[in-house]
Formats: sequence, C-alpha cells, structure tokens
Amino acid sequence: MEQLDLNQIRTFVRIVQAGSFTKAAEILRQPKSRVSRRLAALEKELGVQLIYRTTRQFQLTENGKIYYERSRGLIEGLENLTAELNEETSEVSGLIKITASDDMGVTKLAPVLDDFTKQYPRVRFEVLLTQAYVDLVKESVDVAIRIGNLKDSSLRVKKISSLRNIFVATPGFLERYRHAEDFNQLPLLPFIGLGNAQQVKVIRNSDGKKLTAKVNPVLTTNNPSMMVAMALTGKGISLIPEFLCTDHIRAGRLVHVYKGYQSDEVQISMVTPEQKEVPLKVKKFVEFAAKRLKEIFNES
Repeated sequence: MEQLDLNQIRTFVRIVQAGSFTKAAEILRQPKSRVSRRLAALEKELGVQLIYRTTRQFQLTENGKIYYERSRGLIEGLENLTAELNEETSEVSGLIKITASDDMGVTKLAPVLDDFTKQYPRVRFEVLLTQAYVDLVKESVDVAIRIGNLKDSSLRVKKISSLRNIFVATPGFLERYRHAEDFNQLPLLPFIGLGNAQQVKVIRNSDGKKLTAKVNPVLTTNNPSMMVAMALTGKGISLIPEFLCTDHIRAGRLVHVYKGYQSDEVQISMVTPEQKEVPLKVKKFVEFAAKRLKEIFNES
C-alpha cells in the first residue's frame, strides 16, 4: 500500500467516468493497453477486483463502487488544486485590448486599469472609447464594456450592474422655469441614441406605466458627456445616465428633478469573444474588473 500510485487511481476514475477503456484511453491520451495495465496494477495493489471486464463492456464490483465514490473526490480535488496553482504561478502579462463607450471609459474605467496594473505590472492596455458598435472578433478586441441589451449570442456576457437615465438641470435653470408643470414644457437636451429627438420615453415610478412625451429639443448629441456639459450651462433640462451626474448633484451644480420619472434600466455588461481557451490575462482582468466596476457603480 505504501507504493500506491495516484496515476493508477486517476486511470480507474477516468475509466468509470468514460464508460469504456477505449474512451478513457482517448481522454488520458494513452494507449488502451497502458490503461488496462494500470487498472490491473491497482487491483493487485489493493488486493480486490474493482471492475468485472468482458470483451465489450465492464461493470463495477461492490468494492469498485465504494472505491470510485471515495477516490473520485480525491482526484478531482488534486486536479483543481493543480490548475489553481498553475494559474497563480503563471505570469500575467501582455496586451489587453478593451473597448467601451467614451462616457463609461473616462468616468469609470481608469481607476480599474490602474488598480489592475498595480497587481499585474507586466500587463499593457489598448483602450478604444467610442459610441459606435465594435466587432470584437474582427477588431481583435479582448473585452468590451457595453450598455444595453445584447443581441449577439456568440459572445460571453458577464453582467456588472444596471443604469437608468434621470432628469437633471441647474438650480439657475429651475429658477427661470419654476412655473413649468411638466418636463415636456421645458427646453430639453436629449441624447439622439434614445431615438426620436422630439420625444422621450420614461417610466412613471408611481405605477410603473411607460409614457412617451413630446419635448422641445434645443440641442441633440450622441455623446452623454456632452449632454452633461450642456446641462451645466443651464441651457435646458436633460435626461442623463445617473452615474454621469452623481458628483454634480452632490456638489449642487445639478439638481435631480421630476424624480417620479426615469428611463428603463439598462444592463451594463462585460463581453468577451467566445473561445475555448481564454487567455489567462483576459480571465484575470474580467474577474477583477467585473468586481471593481460593480463596487464603483454601487457607490454611485
């Protein structure tokens, strides 16, 4: 028993899991004859028969069933431990290409990249910030941070958080338009990515009813950060992603108005191309960034 070989035990476990000696040999990438010899050696060492063999199939003995149930956890545990240690000792290095919307990237991504490179100093980043859709495979991008519902089922998706758009305006603007009873009476700074610039779609918080209101757009843009900048000039009321105006609201530069209305919440996700072997650098970054971004959005 002192000479018990873990390779023999691993071979036995694989035979049972595969359901045949031939398939086990394929999984282990070994000749079928070696698989048979290792099982025979294990049975000899234990002094019991584990498997009844015939020319076409096999059946576990009672001792074989007990031994399999006990040894399976041992082998799987050792394999998982080995995989974890290999990852920990492997150097995380190289270039990671990321894409995100410019408003998301500028306000949220920089501290995440900084923290990650402190932990893995040999990693470099190439960051493409754009409002346009980027084909990850065609552009050889490793990770995308996307806002909204995703349609491409060939991508791996990891949900981070969700966001909503809220109405904001400067205190000075509200003073000038203090007699307006509804937001559709006010000059609006809409995001053209929301659809028709002449109307906005919102949810009434009191009953969850979805409404479409006609509005008076005084400026349209495809960039949410531009919407914030224009809102700060006092030129109009704006329906802006909440995470972009939280600091301005806290500082009193903007006021959250019409709190009874908001846009539909949309999902924020980390997206990677579907592939069999995910590079270690990408795997580590996705795990790290998803956790950090979730913390950042929860703090907002």
